[in-house]
Amino acid sequence: MTCDDGHPDGAYARRLDAVVAGYRGEAAAAEKLLDDDDAGVRAAALGALSRCGALGAGQIRRALVDEAAAVRCRAAELAPAEVELVGLLGDPDSSVVEAVAAALGERDRDPDSVGELCRVAAGHDDPLCRESAVAALGAIAAGVADGADQSCDAAADSETGREAHHAAAADPKVSAGAPHEAARGMALEVLLAAMDDRPQIRRRALLGLFQFDDDRAAAAVQAALEDRDRQVRAVAGELLGVPVR
Repeated sequence: MTCDDGHPDGAYARRLDAVVAGYRGEAAAAEKLLDDDDAGVRAAALGALSRCGALGAGQIRRALVDEAAAVRCRAAELAPAEVELVGLLGDPDSSVVEAVAAALGERDRDPDSVGELCRVAAGHDDPLCRESAVAALGAIAAGVADGADQSCDAAADSETGREAHHAAAADPKVSAGAPHEAARGMALEVLLAAMDDRPQIRRRALLGLFQFDDDRAAAAVQAALEDRDRQVRAVAGELLGVPVR
């Protein structure tokens, strides 16, 4: 690793070097700083390489096991879809769990992480982690629904697709969308339970529940108009298009 130059601002100067390298497109200079002694420099180097378009999946995976939580967080924020993140929802540092949950929520139509996100949303000690996981569940549930609808539309356009569609209608067990529906069902239960959590988490849960065509979800959004927290009531009112007191 790079040794500090002894100057009290040495690490700060190297962080600045990393940022400047990113804006100048100097990927080689940024890459050298990935092994710096200072975690802030390493995190800045990741961002610089990303800005240069030169950050590879291998570098991300290496950073995800960095000893510093700040580096793991930055790696999670920058990780492409092919890099597995779900395992980091069990990270001992809450800031990493929060960052990973947020990153998973931005991955389109990916139901695979729902089970672990449900675990975080329902039982993590840190409310910021629960909030991030609840927000991710709402985003994933919305994306999964869109994906399932598009899959059904595409399948109905072909002769074999129409046959499969009719088979699924005749037998609910025969359905290509079953994994997606199972993920949405898990998310729905956790989002409903989150309406008993802290106000900021209830606000996030409302946004997710509004994505569901479900009587219980609709009832929860309606009931939030009478929530004890005014900001929760405001979110419900905005979603339903009604004034709140």
